Amino acid sequence: MTGTSFSIKPALLLVAIGAVAAVLLAGLDQLTRQRIALEQDRRALAQLEALLPDIGYDNELVRDWVETDIPPFPEPARIYRARRDGEPAALIIDLVTPRGYSGSIRLLVATTPGAEVLGVRVLEHRETPGLGDRIERRRSDWIEQFTGRRLGQPEHEQWLPDRRGGAFDTLTSATITSSAVIHAVLRALETIVASDDELWTRPSESGDDSPDELESETS
Repeated sequence: MTGTSFSIKPALLLVAIGAVAAVLLAGLDQLTRQRIALEQDRRALAQLEALLPDIGYDNELVRDWVETDIPPFPEPARIYRARRDGEPAALIIDLVTPRGYSGSIRLLVATTPGAEVLGVRVLEHRETPGLGDRIERRRSDWIEQFTGRRLGQPEHEQWLPDRRGGAFDTLTSATITSSAVIHAVLRALETIVASDDELWTRPSESGDDSPDELESETS
């Protein structure tokens, strides 16, 4: 009886140590995820500001946003609203398309209130180096071809790479990547037009804590 009791105690101690280690690892994983998400948002904020150099907005983008679904994409898109004296100045749609060749592509699509593209930038992707990664502005000017576009320019059926009969240049050996970005920009514009100003009138969904933390990280 005494021997059995003695052997149980080390086992219980090991279980307790394992439980504590699991809790610590879970906490560390959560903290790491939060830091990664914050860094991603910091980069996104820098890109947001870069997309609106000539828009004289006077509100805080990180405090003025809403989320909306953009079918067929599984993740809701975050839409930042730039205002000047309380009036609409520009929208920036932060969306993720899963249609890339190597996985998801995260984009920022900036538009006027009338849904004319001011600029598009790629935030995250896993496309093939030397081929699909030329969707990045630092690697080529391919992404610039969307500036000035709107629905009807070109016609809906022309929102495809030229190798598929569309109006947009195709990245060499990266037709799937090209198609994914073109389709994402089109869906962003369609969502803005279909909203009929509802995206502007909805209360902001920003929290009270995350914007201040983001600003402190970027200051």
